[in-house]
Amino acid sequence: MAHTPFDDLVHRVNNLLGTIAVQAELAQAEGSLAAHHEALQRIVESAARTQAELRRIVAAPREPGIGEP
Repeated sequence: MAHTPFDDLVHRVNNLLGTIAVQAELAQAEGSLAAHHEALQRIVESAARTQAELRRIVAAPREPGIGEP
């Protein structure tokens, strides 16, 4: 099955959101200030990568009909 650019975007964003969720869960489980600091740093990095992926997809040329409801 061929993947569309949208499928690729969904996959990448899902992976990055998974990283954010795991880091938050680890920080909660450990509870230390250092764990919270590290988790926040990784969450910020993942959010920045997600934004970059979205900008890349939005800027890419589209074929007619792709991405339309």
